[in-house]
Amino acid sequence: RAAGQAGIPVVEYNFTPLRASEGYRRTTGRGGAGLRDFDYERIRDLPPLENTGTHTRQQMWERFEGFLKEVIPVAERAGVRMACHPNDPPVEVYRGAAQPLRSLADLKRLIETVDSPSNGITLDTGVTTEMGESAPEAIRYFGSRDRINHCHFRNVRVDTPYYKYLEVPHDEGDCDMLACMKAFQQVGYSRLIIPDHTPEFS
Repeated sequence: RAAGQAGIPVVEYNFTPLRASEGYRRTTGRGGAGLRDFDYERIRDLPPLENTGTHTRQQMWERFEGFLKEVIPVAERAGVRMACHPNDPPVEVYRGAAQPLRSLADLKRLIETVDSPSNGITLDTGVTTEMGESAPEAIRYFGSRDRINHCHFRNVRVDTPYYKYLEVPHDEGDCDMLACMKAFQQVGYSRLIIPDHTPEFS
């Protein structure tokens, strides 16, 4: 309601107890650009945090579905689109906390839980590629249903889907960024496209 009253058309959010950020390391790419790589082996055996505890996938989805059923009708009446970002890194569990939105199947389940354009996603081309999926195909799937409410536009080079990858410049990764732009045009996407994460230049 507050976002609608303020004229904010899209609210991006995350749904996870913890983000697996400890698995990242800084590295250097071409021209001295700062990059980040992720390796799940760095964090696979880390224990739960005392102030967070453990959370199963079933528990997370019960909470998430309850959240969507309460919030999305209010957002719709307020003229606001919600954009849920997939869990990034898209691992199954981090410090005992299940990551409920770590696959395209999870994102499809999200939009099916409440049938409304206000119940959409942030289409992250990098995370989609981290999953071993085709970002252009994902754009066409969610875009044809008018469920892409925000976009993070970046590229990665994947060693092991979900578990090991390097964030790279747009022209160096496994994702076909031009094909993504063409897919956005095909589905009539008209909201924000934001390059994020890396590379970093000093």
